[in-house]
Amino acid sequence: MSISKRAFLYVARKRGKTVLLFAILLIMATFVLTGLSIRKASEAAQLDLRQSLGGKFDVFVDWSNSPYVVKEPVKDEADEKTGKTASSFLMYSTVQFTPEDIAAIKGIPGVKHCGARQEDLLPFDGLSLFPGTVSADAKYQGYTMTLGTCATEDDELFTTGTLTLAEGRHISANDTHTAILSQDLAERNGLKLGDYLTAHRYNAEEEGFTGQEIKVQIIGLFTPNTVEQFGATVATYDKIQNRVFVDLQTSKEIDGGTINYGFSALHISIDDPQDIARVVADVKALPGIDWNAFTVEVDNETYESAAAPLATLNELVVTLLVVIIVVSAILLALILNLWTKARIHETGVFLSVGIRKSAIIGQYLIEVLLIAVLAFGLSYFTGNAIAGQIGNHLLEQSRQTGPEDDVAAAAAVDVGADDLIPKPLPAENGIQVSVGLDSLAQLYLIGLAIVIVAVSTSSITVMRLTPREILSKMS
Repeated sequence: MSISKRAFLYVARKRGKTVLLFAILLIMATFVLTGLSIRKASEAAQLDLRQSLGGKFDVFVDWSNSPYVVKEPVKDEADEKTGKTASSFLMYSTVQFTPEDIAAIKGIPGVKHCGARQEDLLPFDGLSLFPGTVSADAKYQGYTMTLGTCATEDDELFTTGTLTLAEGRHISANDTHTAILSQDLAERNGLKLGDYLTAHRYNAEEEGFTGQEIKVQIIGLFTPNTVEQFGATVATYDKIQNRVFVDLQTSKEIDGGTINYGFSALHISIDDPQDIARVVADVKALPGIDWNAFTVEVDNETYESAAAPLATLNELVVTLLVVIIVVSAILLALILNLWTKARIHETGVFLSVGIRKSAIIGQYLIEVLLIAVLAFGLSYFTGNAIAGQIGNHLLEQSRQTGPEDDVAAAAAVDVGADDLIPKPLPAENGIQVSVGLDSLAQLYLIGLAIVIVAVSTSSITVMRLTPREILSKMS
């Protein structure tokens, strides 16, 4: 009779032991499968979180230590109320980032966007602005924030979803005399795509705008996706609906040539926050950038705060998995060891008729595997029933033991002076746990290893005896 047939007959005959072993293996498999599924769901949630949040860092002129920073005095002005004279300075860097530098950074693997802008307060002829909640200085009446950029598609306001291009197209690196403004501002002034705005060239020596006109064509309209919080203080020129984007060449012309053809700060976003150290190193390794002039500031706090509960959950699940596997192997080995000792007479008979010890151990192994295959298969349904509840309970525990910072508040989009309502982060939701076929396959591999170890361990005490020693114990 083959060992497979003997194993099947034994399992069918010893129904009590079979049911008990089936229950033990089912419980063990359910916990292992639940742990595997929660770990997989946690890793998927971390990946989704990384993709949704991304990472970002800023590279800007080191105004404190750069040898290229120039500080020039500007004409003193007397305060109308106090009569005191105040001195002011114009500070700029003679070394700036060029459009070529931006293109090189965008070519680095992992970089999603590289945005840069020049900010100026400018008046446009006949442009009626939305009033702010606070009064601006008289000299800035009719002024709005004008943002000069190489490509609006890479600007932080658009990449974060604060603004959405509703009509037309984005400003590109090759554009000149182009502009993008809000749909609200366009409707307020009866403007449409193809119309022109008129600005004037700035004269630094006279500290005023000249009569030289610079016309820019409206090529796109945006809509803001955030609203100012009730009671927020914002000047007219800083309202999100009043902002105007222009190309870099236009920004230079309006400025009157007092600035370099470049940017003093870059805002870089990447696909995966885990790659931020590598991307920063790659940026610093680019040729042609004088790092005596610039410094880097990494902003990964939002991702780290949001990902902390998921990372804690992942560590907790791995620890539980190891404990479950070890305890299951030990418990199974102890039970099988007791049953093997109870079968010492059967073992002695097998040995006396010439059946090899390896064949006997093989029979014991097949007996357990016959039960394990059924138990592991049924655990697919029991694991599905409890995995989601246990996973979200563990995630909640991880949040309670993690950072107490308000993660959602960290997701607020920085758009300058505007006080905007923040967006919620995906980490605030539960994780979606389900048992997949890949997790079930892993369970069978882990379960097979546990069964082999347990059967081998439980058989050592009997199999090391000779037939005569076994018969003497029987007597």
